[in-house]
Amino acid sequence: METVSDATEIIYREITSDDADVRADYLKHFDAQAKAFSAAMARAVVSWKELDSWIEGNADKAVVSALVHAAITLHIVSCKLMLSGHIVAAGNMFRQVLESIAVALLCSSHELTVLKRFKDGEYSSSKAVRDVVRHWEKLGLLKGAHEQLEKSQEFYGQYSHITRLTLAHFMSFSAPEVCVGAAFDPKKLDAYTKEIDGRVGLAEVFANFIAAVKTNVAKWA
Repeated sequence: METVSDATEIIYREITSDDADVRADYLKHFDAQAKAFSAAMARAVVSWKELDSWIEGNADKAVVSALVHAAITLHIVSCKLMLSGHIVAAGNMFRQVLESIAVALLCSSHELTVLKRFKDGEYSSSKAVRDVVRHWEKLGLLKGAHEQLEKSQEFYGQYSHITRLTLAHFMSFSAPEVCVGAAFDPKKLDAYTKEIDGRVGLAEVFANFIAAVKTNVAKWA
């Protein structure tokens, strides 16, 4: 059994390391996906910059632009956490990505009252995906896009609470030990593949969501 001194060293090393070795293990399998993710999110950034250029002192447009920027940033950090072996933290952040996208879409429509309520602190982002599902046609989304948001939220909601899924990520299937931080477990490769594919998939349609936001904002008087 490890002594307190041994455990202290392990924990200290975990909270002060940059997880380079663990990330290298992920990139041996997922470098192509990481590059595809980067290219797709680059297109999203370019699309957002055009939206941001429309602010021109308009506080409401600034809120919408900030929400889109938050979604982009959170998605990039979520992918970084996943490729660094912090799967649960990455999953929890992925849910925030979905909610940020949903709130941005809702706030981009002047037919709805979400923007005012959000600015006044009277709108809960936890309801955003539900409301996008209800109003997807008003928001100019293609049929099926809102359903994908809903399915993704249902899955990644498991990372917002302690579940069997989160417990599994803390256990090693390859060695008789409990993970206390970043880890790569070869026996979880199928699960990791689903995680990275989900992030790449969202990245590839990110610009489409931003295009819907821009279309809605362009209609503002």
